[in-house]
Amino acid sequence: MNRNSKKRAANQLLNRIIAYSLLILAIVGGGGVVTVWTRHQTSQSANRLQAIEQQIREGRRELAQLEVELTVAMSTDKLIDLNRTLELGLREPAYTQIVHVTDNVETRLYDKTANSVFTASISSGN
Repeated sequence: MNRNSKKRAANQLLNRIIAYSLLILAIVGGGGVVTVWTRHQTSQSANRLQAIEQQIREGRRELAQLEVELTVAMSTDKLIDLNRTLELGLREPAYTQIVHVTDNVETRLYDKTANSVFTASISSGN
């Protein structure tokens, strides 16, 4: 019986080694699957981000094009020409009445708004 007990002990040890090996293999394989999944998700997010950036660039390009068209449509010569073409009967402005704005209108508007908020806060005592 001594021989059978040694055989059993050896079999139990071998079974434990195989079980632990399979467990380690499963953990490493699971880690690999998680790594591949994470890289796939990163790739998908990068593709979506690139598509969104492309849409933003396209929107900015269209906006710039519309700004150019608006600037041309609102030019003094164009407005005078439309007045004549459509026979609106409006008097043409004197050259001294025409004011050309050369600086950034948005900056001027922001400064004006910020100044009014600042003066309002000073007058209210805050």
